Amino acid sequence: MTQAKIKTKEPPSLVEHSTLSRLRAKKRGKTANKILATATEMFAETGFGGSTMDELCSRSGVNKASIYYHFGDKAGLYEVALTELFKSVVEPVLKTVAQAQGSRNQLHAFIESFAQQASLTPTMPAVLMREIASGGMNMPIAAREQMQRLLFALKVILQQGEEDGIFKESDPLTTHFMILGSLCLFITSEPMRLAIPAEKKLDLSLDETIQQLTSMVEAALLIANKEDENV
Repeated sequence: MTQAKIKTKEPPSLVEHSTLSRLRAKKRGKTANKILATATEMFAETGFGGSTMDELCSRSGVNKASIYYHFGDKAGLYEVALTELFKSVVEPVLKTVAQAQGSRNQLHAFIESFAQQASLTPTMPAVLMREIASGGMNMPIAAREQMQRLLFALKVILQQGEEDGIFKESDPLTTHFMILGSLCLFITSEPMRLAIPAEKKLDLSLDETIQQLTSMVEAALLIANKEDENV
């Protein structure tokens, strides 16, 4: 049976933050982009608290006056860096999900696309894991909204699957944690795993991990008589 395409309508934005509003009105030049790229790397390495403006000046070759001119202050820079970083992963995931047909295919697309995008942009899961570990103490609202877009899309997929009689009733947040948490931990822990002495390769590849995670999520969600049906 052909399944209808599911529309993952976006939730309304909660707020329009002043820093982002001001920066959208400006055309960002080479210097601002250099500051932003360097700061994003630093935030991924040491978080908000561990990143200093002095180090940012040293690594970017830009003076403090220029940083303050373009981003206001450290909090403003952190907001822009995280929001754009998260958006760079979220946008292609949502686009891929929207192109898939049916709830089961959309679930597959959600998992695979997030894994691939996060792997291509490892600073994103690194920053996200740091924020989660600190209880989101410094997480900007605009950046958090980007993550809420993913949760909202997954919620729509799961609800549609339930309505179609494919998925069992489930909690979207728990499923969201299972998918994003597993993939972010897999990506961020790679250097530590590779440092473990071993005679042969121990880890699964990213593709193998995607496959296994998808199977585990489906095992939890699929109604028994739907498990063997074609996707």
